[in-house]
Amino acid sequence: MSQSSGSVERRLAKILRERKEPHGKLLKEKEILKGVEISEGGIVELWITPTHPYCPCCVNDLIELRNEVKKTRGVLACHIEVVGIPQANRWTAAINE
Repeated sequence: MSQSSGSVERRLAKILRERKEPHGKLLKEKEILKGVEISEGGIVELWITPTHPYCPCCVNDLIELRNEVKKTRGVLACHIEVVGIPQANRWTAAINE
């Protein structure tokens, strides 16, 4: 791991550690945040299972999360993959468009 990727990891960890989803649960909980990957080039991938799969505010919150991560210094791009809910592919497409 290079020094720059380590600082990206720390910045991303801070965002994820402090963020709550719209219904009050911490995003970092295992039932919500399923995986995180940061490439050497600065591309962040997150795998997330929303707590309320039929709630439009959860979609908006994930769009805001993606935008916040993309603004982080050292991050080239962010992709959020929604998993574990019905129509997850539609959520993923809406969030990453």
